[in-house]
Amino acid sequence: MPIEITIPRLGWSMEEANFISWLKKEGETVKSGEPLFSMESEKAAQDIEAVDTGILRIPPTGPKAGDVVKVGQVIGYLHAKDEALENVTIGCNVSSVSELDARKVKLEAEANIIKQDSPAQNKDLSQTRKIPAISPRARRRAAELGVDPTRLIGSGRTGRIIEADVLKNHKPIAVSGLSSMRRTIAQRTAASFASAPHFYLRGELDATALIRLREDLLPEIESSAGVRLTLTDLILRAQALALKSFPAANAIWVNHDIIRLPKFDVGLVVGCVDGLMIPIVRSPDAGNLASVAKQRAALVESARANNLALEALQGGATALSNLGNSRVDEFAAVIARPHSSMLAVGRAAPRPYVLNGKPAVRTTMRLCLSVDHRVLDGGPAAEFLGLIVQLLEAPDKLV
Repeated sequence: MPIEITIPRLGWSMEEANFISWLKKEGETVKSGEPLFSMESEKAAQDIEAVDTGILRIPPTGPKAGDVVKVGQVIGYLHAKDEALENVTIGCNVSSVSELDARKVKLEAEANIIKQDSPAQNKDLSQTRKIPAISPRARRRAAELGVDPTRLIGSGRTGRIIEADVLKNHKPIAVSGLSSMRRTIAQRTAASFASAPHFYLRGELDATALIRLREDLLPEIESSAGVRLTLTDLILRAQALALKSFPAANAIWVNHDIIRLPKFDVGLVVGCVDGLMIPIVRSPDAGNLASVAKQRAALVESARANNLALEALQGGATALSNLGNSRVDEFAAVIARPHSSMLAVGRAAPRPYVLNGKPAVRTTMRLCLSVDHRVLDGGPAAEFLGLIVQLLEAPDKLV
């Protein structure tokens, strides 16, 4: 029996992926553990290895570059050297590859004859050529989409062409030319809003001490670690320490249940040329600030070069989106599944502020915590945000 090649699930929330290419050719011998095909999931490209050994068979209906494939979908087969290639088509109404190939060859031969003949010959041929049976609905849809029904193979009863045959053979042209990353972002943000009931908590903090701490530590860390300490590094540390103090926030919603995570990892939204990625900063609560800064810098560089490994995008229950380098004062972010929260941080700027009961001008930052209501209610989420604010206003515990 041929061995099915299926699309694997590579993340908690993965349901589909974008097929990129086969890494082996039709008829080529494939060994277990060898890279077999590439696909893009969780905003990163990944080579998928073969789990069995055999000769590769790619059916004519197998996925092409740019096709969307579902988890568990059969895209090809591996078979033994002398094994018959029967019943290995995908989504076809024919019983074997040989039957499909015969019909395909017949259709291509007919098309070539029409193309090569003279206009007079084409006219005569059109008069004697049998027009395939087609449903009225399929005929209308073919006219709308510009599909030639004489080039179709009907899947209806007695070979009649139905609407599904027209749609199957119509390849719409993407006017905007969406990339795989842009398409994935669109799908996942829409899915997040559709499945996760968002609510938002907002706060403002006095960032004076935080900025002073960063300025004090910057020369030493830059000299010893070769990387510049940023406010993002300090916020990542505060977010992880808050998770450690309040483990209820370090949880995600999976299969109608709340799963608490053992490590306090934090995702970081990184803007790229064509969209964004969210690599995971591992345990920013541990080690020194120099190690956090080095890890953050390496992840950002890899994300913008589009060479992050899939593992770098998996994990964590919360993430940080920092637009502090822009002129944005405050914003609300969409939670990146399967995370249960997202902290959005605006710029640090001088603002009116009440200090010790008196009006003053202080450098403040405004935060907005987006929360999945399935995991946290308002009170616990407010406690989590309060811990982050406390750590950032009195940042000595971050060192």
